[in-house]
Amino acid sequence: MSSRARFAASLTAALLALAPAVHAADAADAAPAEEGHRADLAAVIGTEGIGGQVSWLFVPHALALRVGANGFNYTHDLTSDNIRYVGKLKLSNQDVLVDWHPFAGWFRLSTGVVFDQNRLKLTGDATDSGGTYEINGNTYSAAQVGTLSAAVKFRAAAPYVGIGWSDSSTQAGLHFVADVGVVAQGTPKASLSATGSAASNAQFQSDLRQEQAKLQDSLDAFRWYPVIQLGLGYRF
Repeated sequence: MSSRARFAASLTAALLALAPAVHAADAADAAPAEEGHRADLAAVIGTEGIGGQVSWLFVPHALALRVGANGFNYTHDLTSDNIRYVGKLKLSNQDVLVDWHPFAGWFRLSTGVVFDQNRLKLTGDATDSGGTYEINGNTYSAAQVGTLSAAVKFRAAAPYVGIGWSDSSTQAGLHFVADVGVVAQGTPKASLSATGSAASNAQFQSDLRQEQAKLQDSLDAFRWYPVIQLGLGYRF
C-alpha cells in the first residue's frame, strides 16, 4: 500500500477511534427514538460506475462508517501519437470511508481508501491509416506489427478525500446522497506490445519502447481521478 493510502487509512482509523468520545458527548442530547435507525443502504451512480453503499451511523448527527462497491464497462476510442486505439475500460473499485458531519446536518467531509481494480485495454486499429502504423516516426505494415496491444493498470489502493451530503439523523426513510471528491491514484502504468513479424526486430523494439513512453506521458493527467456521485438511500 502506498504512503498516501496508508495516511488515509491512518486518518480513517483515528476518526473511528474518536467515535466513543463524540458519542458520549452527544448522548445527552440524542433523542431515545433515534437509537433504532443507524443502518443505511444506498444505490449510487457516478464517475466510479454504478454501485451500492452500506453505512453505519456511529454517532448520530456526527460520524459514520461507509463501505461501497462500484463497477461499469464501456468502450472508448482514443488517439496517441497518430495511432488510433480501441479502448475497453473496466471500472471496478471498492471503498472504505469515514463521514464526518461537522455541523450536525446534511453536509459531510469524507476520507478513506479506495481499492482500485480498474483496467484499461487498448488495441491498435490501422483501418483509418491505410493498413499501416506510424510508430516513433517509422512506418510499419499491419502484418509487421500484428496485434498492437496496450494495457493500463492503476494503483491497487489510493486515498480519497471529498465532501458530500446525506442525512445524519437516525430518522428512518428515504433520502438522497451525493459526493464530490478526488482519488489520488497516481499516474497509471502503461505497457505496449506487438505480435507481428517485426516483433523481434531491434529497430522496431526501440520504436515500440519510445511509443510506450509517449503513451505513458499522456496518462499523467489521470493521476487525480475525480469522483462525482449521486444516489438514493434508505435508513432503517
